[in-house]
Amino acid sequence: MYGSKADNLIKLRDAGINVPAFTIISARDDVEHSEKLTFVSEGSASLYAVRSSCNLEDGVGSSFAGQFDTYLNVRPEEVPAKIKLCRESMYSDNVKKYMEYHHLSDEDLKMCVIVQEMAEADKAGVLFTSNPQGILNESVISVARGLGEGVVSGSSETTTYYYNNTDKVYYYEGREDLLNEGEIDRLIDTSVKIKEILGEYLDIEYAFAGDRLYILQARPITTISGASPLILDNSNIVESYPGLSLPLTVSFVHMVYSGVFKGVSRRVLKNEKELNRHTEVFGNMVGNANGRMYYKISNWYTVLKFLPFSKKIIPVWQEMLGVKNKGYDNSDVELSPFVRFMTYVNSFYELISVPRHMRSLEKKFTETNRYFYERYSPESSPSELIGLFGEIREKLLDIWDVTLLNDTYSFVFTALVKNRLKKKKADDAYINRYISGISNIESMKPIKALIELAYRYDEYSPEELKRKKEEYIRDYGDRNLEELKLESRTFRSHPYLLDERIAEYRKDPEKLKETYDGLGRNEETRIKEDFLTRFLGKRCAAGIAGRERSRLNRSRVYGMVRLIFSSLGNTYAKSGLIGAPEDIFYLSIDEAFGLADSPRDMKHEIENRKAAYAVFEKLPAYTRLIFENSEFDKSISDITSYRKTKEADVLSGVPCSAGVAEGEALVIRNIDDARDVKDKILVTVMTDPGWVFLLASAKGVISEKGSLLSHTAIISRELKKPSIVGVPDLTDTIRTGDIIRMDGGSGRIEILRRNEK
Repeated sequence: MYGSKADNLIKLRDAGINVPAFTIISARDDVEHSEKLTFVSEGSASLYAVRSSCNLEDGVGSSFAGQFDTYLNVRPEEVPAKIKLCRESMYSDNVKKYMEYHHLSDEDLKMCVIVQEMAEADKAGVLFTSNPQGILNESVISVARGLGEGVVSGSSETTTYYYNNTDKVYYYEGREDLLNEGEIDRLIDTSVKIKEILGEYLDIEYAFAGDRLYILQARPITTISGASPLILDNSNIVESYPGLSLPLTVSFVHMVYSGVFKGVSRRVLKNEKELNRHTEVFGNMVGNANGRMYYKISNWYTVLKFLPFSKKIIPVWQEMLGVKNKGYDNSDVELSPFVRFMTYVNSFYELISVPRHMRSLEKKFTETNRYFYERYSPESSPSELIGLFGEIREKLLDIWDVTLLNDTYSFVFTALVKNRLKKKKADDAYINRYISGISNIESMKPIKALIELAYRYDEYSPEELKRKKEEYIRDYGDRNLEELKLESRTFRSHPYLLDERIAEYRKDPEKLKETYDGLGRNEETRIKEDFLTRFLGKRCAAGIAGRERSRLNRSRVYGMVRLIFSSLGNTYAKSGLIGAPEDIFYLSIDEAFGLADSPRDMKHEIENRKAAYAVFEKLPAYTRLIFENSEFDKSISDITSYRKTKEADVLSGVPCSAGVAEGEALVIRNIDDARDVKDKILVTVMTDPGWVFLLASAKGVISEKGSLLSHTAIISRELKKPSIVGVPDLTDTIRTGDIIRMDGGSGRIEILRRNEK
């Protein structure tokens, strides 16, 4: 009616949003005699803002941003003159050129004017409900001292806050922290209300006058549509790739996931034509932003929709992987009736064949592992190393897709076992013990062997001890913290780490003996089983055992790849192509292999990437990022991150391993925090498989993410350590040094005493 600016103000005012009083002078009103200006003469304000509200402003095709004049701090007697000037600005040369460029006619242009009381602002600015660069779930808040016109014009010293609406965390860029946590929350809460009125993607001008928040105007962000968002979600993948992952790891993970998902889809579809229709999906199963790994979750759902009964399988999959945001596009993937029918036949065949396929994969892995170490040498030439990589990829990575089917097999039968036992009135603690008791976990072997090595350390002669350690590294040297990141140190790449771990276990002989004696003891906690329970339990056990066995073998595959690239790094460093051997991890696979045929100095490029990763280190670890189009990295030089603190005394999560533990909390945010874990309760966002070595010394473990089949849950049950996963706001509530009590049977966590330091 009056143009989007004025119309939006009317809607906000009528909805109860705190908007400074205003009147609207229409395009037909006579400024000199308009009764609407009694608003000014009789108003209580001493100063006014005079703003344009053109009918063509803020359109999808033409925004007219900055084209029309706005006047602030206008005295009452000056208002009529400023209204005329505001109207006349639509005839400026700039506006004419703008209209010619957008093929607009002068006759289409109508100018209304908003006269609004000025809020005596201490600070003001602009809030974008989505980052205009293309991050849909990130709000951007710019603020400056005073009235805020400097934020829009760029003339004031501005601080900008970036707020992730999924995780409710933020950081700021600027010299001065101008908004406190309460003000940020008020702005975000108000923007949520405004979105309900005006739409999702908005540009909102605001002002704080003392403790009062005013909304000055709101208009759409015309550059964002949100029609086909790209969703990055770190559910479960953060267990394998916590923290930052360097470019070499990122490129290898892309290669692995693409091959695995294409392979499993081939098994289900058995139709190359249909498979080729989704090539782009298979090539984009994972994403990376700001140095962190994510699932491209929408593409995962596409692949899962190939499966029969996908609407029932997807919720099970979400629960087992700990996906918090359960929403997804539930429309079916378009398949012909015949192809859809065959997916049922093929999926049933593949599902019942999973145990057999997993045995075949185990055999193939054993052969390939032997083949690799017979041929690998640190002194191999780059071409020999690249050739060996290609052979390992062909032998293993192209058939590794069966592990994804085994995951589905595990998830389905674990869910069926849980439902069956609940019908028999079993509680969560019993169900967890039951699932633990029916499985023989292959991935427990490294910790059992290490505990035995530490316990019997003094029994061995120096020669025997040397041989035992060499055997351990040969069999389990690739298992360690963050083992699936190629840049991580393992017992194989850095043997001194094994000596450090043994020494840590030997610090407390009594605890070591207790752990050693307990590792071989299994508790029988069975209810009376009928045929169906035994049938489901057997398959659940096979799935879990296969899953953990493949995880251990996966760490060995990554160990082979790590050796190949470490050797390449040594060669390139000697040749002066990179600064140090470990700099190889800042290159992608293609770049690293390309240096073999086309040597070039990469040191400058590597330094730039190191600088970028120094920025990524400061950014919050978002659980979900939603991009308008493709993902991109942040390029911000000066970051100050906030971490909200919660004051709750009781938390709850998913109980995974029964037992009560009380003691000092140790919050682990990165690998450097994982020191002196003995007798502490470990508190973290997510564990990875290498945490088995930490759990052996700890009293218990609690994580924000995870599920009944996460590695945290499985290993803690085997070690008989209490564990709880899926605890919201965990690391924002519990701090290192807090004394807490956890009940792994009920999922309850109590903070008994706060660390005041």
